[in-house]
Amino acid sequence: MNNNKGSKLPYRIIILALCAFLLATTWYWTQRTPDKVAGIEPVEKAYYPRFTQQPAYSAAIEKAMPSLVFIYVEKNGPSGAKSSLEGGSGVIFSSDGLILTNRHVIENADKVWVTLYDMSTREATAVYPDPLLDLAVVKIDADGLTAAVIGDSDKLRVGDYVIALGNPLGLSPADGVGAATAGIVSKHDCSFVMQGVPYYDMIQTDAAISTGSSGGPLVNMDGEVVGINSAHALFAQNVGFAISMNTAKYIFDDVVKHGIPDHPYLGIIAEDMQPQLIVATTGSQRRAVITQVESGAPAAVVGLKVKDIILCINDREVNSVAQLAKSIWRMDDGDVIKITVSRNGETLSLSTTLVIRPDDKPLTEL
Repeated sequence: MNNNKGSKLPYRIIILALCAFLLATTWYWTQRTPDKVAGIEPVEKAYYPRFTQQPAYSAAIEKAMPSLVFIYVEKNGPSGAKSSLEGGSGVIFSSDGLILTNRHVIENADKVWVTLYDMSTREATAVYPDPLLDLAVVKIDADGLTAAVIGDSDKLRVGDYVIALGNPLGLSPADGVGAATAGIVSKHDCSFVMQGVPYYDMIQTDAAISTGSSGGPLVNMDGEVVGINSAHALFAQNVGFAISMNTAKYIFDDVVKHGIPDHPYLGIIAEDMQPQLIVATTGSQRRAVITQVESGAPAAVVGLKVKDIILCINDREVNSVAQLAKSIWRMDDGDVIKITVSRNGETLSLSTTLVIRPDDKPLTEL
């Protein structure tokens, strides 16, 4: 027995040596890249999709949340009926108590209260609703408030992450002011009419915006306010809209400068061109066409006419009524506006001075 075991030992040693050699060879070649092996071309590595890390919303929320406020209003019922309380949101724009919100949040209110992030409540001393856009400025007596940081909404791209701050469903802020929902920019430069109110220069987002979040800020990932939450689609999920900050800030600036919201006035009504008119007159380019010119208005004085096709405002191309409205609403009365139009195939450039918009003009007249 012992002799047999002794005779098998050399074979076992040989087998173990071969195994060790194979393992060492395999390790050696796995450490060499293909381009280091003579005569062998590098092989492209197989592609495996990488899952990007979710964005960190917390820093942006912490930066923007102190400027969020809860607004609740008292509205007296008809014929002595009991008054009702309704809630909404707003955002602090100046440390001395100027707050931007939606007009529909404070409309027809008898009293307006504002609850700040520190849970203190102040009664509004003045309210300035904008007659044209769904915006309003509320004033409270305060000092040293945390004002929002304003971002450039024109830099937003479809797919950018955004956060909607507000007080959903008008819930009481007894346990703290504000909630946050996150999403992306679904579309920008939106325009539509809802309940007779025109909405231009709107940002569409899938961040949840409920009734009580109206008037709150839409912020980017730097915590900057890029929009004012204004509307949501009741018949669809994840469809909300915010008024672009670059338009909304003009309303706020008007209140600061003049004490009332103000809009410049050109004196025209325009419509987006119908497809057959686009093909017949521009070949393929979408445009806005003038359908009415108000007698005596700046547009009439300078010689604009019905059927003029608007090409540019101040040398910037205009492709729709929404872009036209945005261009005009971002100017002030007294500003000179250069309008380039196409008339019967001829290109004309005309300049006129905008005036203050009369109160009796329809919402569709610019």
